[in-house]
Amino acid sequence: MLLSFTGCKEKEVTVTKNYVINPYWDKIDNNFDVIKMKLKNGNNIDVKNTSSSEILRELEKDTGFVYRASVKYNGEDYSKRKVYFNEDNDFLWWGDLHNSSSTKKVLGKLQKNTWYFLAGLGKEKTLYYVFIDSLDNLYTFRVPASAWTNY
Repeated sequence: MLLSFTGCKEKEVTVTKNYVINPYWDKIDNNFDVIKMKLKNGNNIDVKNTSSSEILRELEKDTGFVYRASVKYNGEDYSKRKVYFNEDNDFLWWGDLHNSSSTKKVLGKLQKNTWYFLAGLGKEKTLYYVFIDSLDNLYTFRVPASAWTNY
């Protein structure tokens, strides 16, 4: 009974300004998207007092910064592997899957006063949004995918 209960416990995804650890990746399911978001209509979001619905309602994709990577297996257990934004991870970030000139070895530091959507993390039904404020503080928001159906 105890074994089945601990097997159902949700694994912890770690998001920092420098890296991500996603224990849900494996050799087959390992895509990771980093998408810069922008505020619609110049609205602001109070990061200390916001909701999932406000995040979904007020943000839209910034098409100038959309990158995808397949996290290549490097011998390290996926559940512990750190994938860095500002370091070479031994795989490429693709800005356009059909154009090899849009690839990067290093994605780059997450910018201040900027929202990002991180896809491919956690359970299939969880969306991760992060914001870096002007003081370089990170705010992470886990949004249930079910909230997306309203937008």
